[in-house]
Amino acid sequence: MSAPDPQWANAWSSTVSRAEPRLTHTHATVVSRNVRVSKLDAELLDGELTQMLREPVSNALSLVRPGLAETYRLEIDTVIRAVLFWLSVGSHRRATYAQGLQNLQYARTSGFARRVHLFGILSIGGPYAWARMVGSMSLAGWADAPHTSIRALVWRLVQRIERITKVAALLNFAAFLALGQYPSIVERILGLRLVHARPQILHSVSFEFLNRQLVWHAFTEFVMFAMPLVNPMKARAWIVRNVRSVLRLPISVDQSVKELPEDVCAVCFVEARKDDTHAVNPYVTGCGHIYCYVCISMRMMAEADECSCLRCGAKVDKIRQYLQL
Repeated sequence: MSAPDPQWANAWSSTVSRAEPRLTHTHATVVSRNVRVSKLDAELLDGELTQMLREPVSNALSLVRPGLAETYRLEIDTVIRAVLFWLSVGSHRRATYAQGLQNLQYARTSGFARRVHLFGILSIGGPYAWARMVGSMSLAGWADAPHTSIRALVWRLVQRIERITKVAALLNFAAFLALGQYPSIVERILGLRLVHARPQILHSVSFEFLNRQLVWHAFTEFVMFAMPLVNPMKARAWIVRNVRSVLRLPISVDQSVKELPEDVCAVCFVEARKDDTHAVNPYVTGCGHIYCYVCISMRMMAEADECSCLRCGAKVDKIRQYLQL
């Protein structure tokens, strides 16, 4: 085989040298869809962690004074976020707890420590200061100030800044969906990029938690649907009767109920523990014991064919009015 033409070889080398920086740049800016999902999941997990820690703090403050947690809810959330940020990103971990779970971390660049500190101040302290400022201005009545006053001008400027910020956040999110680099405006301004902490580990979306939640929700919905169809008293009586028959246990009757006078309703005695509760509109069961009509009829409706006499334990399936001769 003859050697390649020197002129062709020189042209090829020149083309490769010019194209190499562009290829490297393109490779660095292409972000897979899985990484975008991981970044969004990490942001949601950080928010869930803040809410999870807020509950015990709020419960503790409610013991000091009712309503204290709601009054200082913004301060509580800010302190929790600041502590979590300082313990994770601020302690040279380069990732929040949720980002670590998603195999993500901030890429180390020049001035990384300074950028991280600014990111914490702007992303945590900035929203808190802005929310308190707007709330104070609103409570002070700046929105109702005369149209030409300085307060009114400042209020309109604040409202315009809020609208511009929301539009910028929307545009940044659209750019994030397209390129997958900067989830927030602050990260874009400071140049903080999330990359894989361990690139050799392939990220796969796990549906184990979602499947578990679906199964649990389906089970709870089934229980909520089935519970009204189940009679607890009837089920209890059926279980007791069958267990007793299988184990051949004798029928247990409360001795105090068994020794009641004949004209005292056993149901009224069990509920009120008074032995002078004479049966009102007395009805007699098949076993010959007297009850109030309302008491025994309600018990038969509740337990159906599993209703038993409180005095002797016999099965109660019919009653008749008691006629005293």
